[in-house]
Amino acid sequence: LLTLLGAAGEELGYDRMLRTSTTKRRTHSLLRQGIMLYELIPTMPEHRLLPLMARFASLLQQQTVFTEMFGTI
Repeated sequence: LLTLLGAAGEELGYDRMLRTSTTKRRTHSLLRQGIMLYELIPTMPEHRLLPLMARFASLLQQQTVFTEMFGTI
C-alpha cells in the first residue's frame, strides 16, 4: 500500500517536494516516498491531499488482488 501511495505521489509530481536535490531521476524508492507521504497526510493541505487520494484509489482499483479481495467497498 505504501508503494502504491508513493507511485500516486510520483505521478502527481509530489516526489519533487520530497527530494532535496534538483536531479531528474528518482532519488527515493516508491516505498520510501509512500512512507514520507503517509507521514505528511495529517498536515497536508486539502488541495494536495484530494488529488493524491484520488490517484491512490485509482491505482488500488487497478490491482486485481485488491479488487478481488475487497470488491467495491
